[in-house]
Amino acid sequence: MRRRAVIALTCAAALVALPVGGELLARAELRHRIRTAVASRLPDADLRIGLSSRPALLQLVDRRLPFVEVDSAHARIGRIPDASFHARLEGVRLTGDAEKRAEVASARVTVLIPPSAVAGLAGDSGGLPVTGVRTDPRRDTLTLLIGQGGLGSVTVRPETAGGRVGMTVTSVEIMGRAAPDAMARRIRDAVARRADPADYPLGLRATSARVEEDGIHVRLATDGPTTLNRAG
Repeated sequence: MRRRAVIALTCAAALVALPVGGELLARAELRHRIRTAVASRLPDADLRIGLSSRPALLQLVDRRLPFVEVDSAHARIGRIPDASFHARLEGVRLTGDAEKRAEVASARVTVLIPPSAVAGLAGDSGGLPVTGVRTDPRRDTLTLLIGQGGLGSVTVRPETAGGRVGMTVTSVEIMGRAAPDAMARRIRDAVARRADPADYPLGLRATSARVEEDGIHVRLATDGPTTLNRAG
């Protein structure tokens, strides 16, 4: 009798474990497919994938995901190094080769560009290396220190235009005084050229950019449905 009870309990536990195990495997497979598609665009990023509470087995069968959340820190986005972001993709539908293509009804993304990344993005301003960055949330500006020992400074304000983020130079100083016009013009052109981004993925367009103590916070969104493709 005791042996039969043990066998019955073992069978019951196995029946319970089967759907639980299947759900975990399905959730892992969905995360893998999303990570594969996103990682091709952000190869160096450590991605964390979040899914809705809808049973993953159902999502895998009908290839419809209510939403997907993707988070990463220290990612390279285009020319921007060491950025952090949070993305929420709504109404995701896997199509065709599920590891290569997904249709997204809408997307919202927030990106943090830290001061160190701003310095790297700015590069040499008119031939002078950027040696430091100070943020000023009250004025919504950043001050780039240029030259050894902060010989000069370039104050910039992030702005959005045409769905992109750019930098407007508000002042250029050398040793505490306004820089000569020719130098100021050269630095303005250099900053504008370096700050001009390539097209954003997923058809995203920048909707706002503001300066906080920890860097530039950028919000992006899609105008409508878009497609997530794995590169290549």
